[in-house]
Amino acid sequence: MSVIVIAALLTSFTICTVVSVYLGIRAKSVADMLPLSEKKMAQIKSSGEFSASTVATTISLATVVLAFFELADKFGLWLFWAVITTSAGLLLVRLFANKIWTKISAYDHRPTLNEFLGREFNSTSVRSVSAVCTSLGFLSAFALELIVGSAFFAGLVPGVKPFTALVILSLAVFLYTAVGGFRAVIISDRIQMFTIWMFLFFLSVFYACYVMQNGGWAKGIENIPQGVLNLSGREGLSSFLAGIFVMNVPTYLSDIGIWQRIAGAQHSSIVLKGLLRSALGAAISWSLIILLACFAFMLIKTDQTTNPLILVIQTVSSSKSFFAVLVLFFITLGLYGAMLSTASTQLIAVSHTIYEDILSSMRNRSLKERLVLAKELYISRLILVVSAIASIAVVYYLWRRGLSIADLVFTIYGAQVGLCPLVIAALLLKPGQLARLSGWAVAAVSVGFLTGWSSAIYGNFFGTESLVYSSPVSSLFVSSVILLSGLIFTSKKSKGEK
Repeated sequence: MSVIVIAALLTSFTICTVVSVYLGIRAKSVADMLPLSEKKMAQIKSSGEFSASTVATTISLATVVLAFFELADKFGLWLFWAVITTSAGLLLVRLFANKIWTKISAYDHRPTLNEFLGREFNSTSVRSVSAVCTSLGFLSAFALELIVGSAFFAGLVPGVKPFTALVILSLAVFLYTAVGGFRAVIISDRIQMFTIWMFLFFLSVFYACYVMQNGGWAKGIENIPQGVLNLSGREGLSSFLAGIFVMNVPTYLSDIGIWQRIAGAQHSSIVLKGLLRSALGAAISWSLIILLACFAFMLIKTDQTTNPLILVIQTVSSSKSFFAVLVLFFITLGLYGAMLSTASTQLIAVSHTIYEDILSSMRNRSLKERLVLAKELYISRLILVVSAIASIAVVYYLWRRGLSIADLVFTIYGAQVGLCPLVIAALLLKPGQLARLSGWAVAAVSVGFLTGWSSAIYGNFFGTESLVYSSPVSSLFVSSVILLSGLIFTSKKSKGEK
């Protein structure tokens, strides 16, 4: 098994490296690294690229695949709520896509989400605070992906320590993302999406063959724990459903990775068609992952200490047939394809945010000047690597302190949804209203972000799982209340002045 796992991982690394080196040689400016300007190398050329890249990004090794297998025993078919809400979240972006495209087309360059908010609210503070909060969230998510991926690798290859695997995986992601930039991420995502489909196909076929050879479907279904294949009530369900809804439906509208893809598109049709295809692709792929997670118990018996997916892979590796070897190869290739696509997307998105929204305000060079300076390309690459290393150190500490995958998922992603009310306001309200709301917007983002993290960390520390699951609800609720209060207060004040 170790040889096959390493071979699959090397295959994935090699593909990404070849793509990034080819593009890195051609990169001449920071606009070839990040989607800052039209008709540069950092772009998305078709709705197919947009869709494949977006779906591949949603299928995270840590926060989707392993999390679903970890939660299948507890929530079973209720996990399909994640499918419904994810597709709804992408369709919500599609609903606002024309307005978003019209807004960003008025700029003389391609703005980040945070720059857009800062300009619409006429406040540099809004831009800076939202950039810091989104960067912290995305960096944490990136680090979580690599940390979980390294632990997963160590579980499959005896003798390799998780920290050693973490260093190797981190270097691989740093290399191909920093060298090839945004365009390398998009192309690699398309390739990784193909490997994900192969993983889903081969593992599904193995399930069917294994069950038929070991007593048939009736016996296999009997092995599945009670409650997995029904929608009965269970502890923590309401908090879980509410958290998933809030985490998935609003989050894509305020996702810096989605906005980066919109900025990288060359035509509005690419965005509109791409989002529709993304919603369908995410629904199908996520549904297959959930079915594989729920029916995994036909093959294994959970021991509550090992992720069921690892036990499934061990079952595959125990079979000595050539088909089993092929299945194991594509499982590993697909899983690490999911990890690399998600991690690289998060890394390129956050490096874009830090470079353009945080550090550019501290420098005396305009974007027009920076676009023609070769050294800016190397500065953006340095930011990418340094920020990634720092985030890995912080999340590795939290993980070692006992936060589970599910805890970290709700903590990291839940806190980010506090930005959603600002995005909706910026798209729907008039400039004068937004300018009066700028101070309230800063408070909404800051307090919402802190509330989400505090709720999840407090819930984990005291063993209150419902608080962890409801952290997205807390973040969105607090942020929405503050911004709505500001809207009511400033509207009354404006009428009083008249």
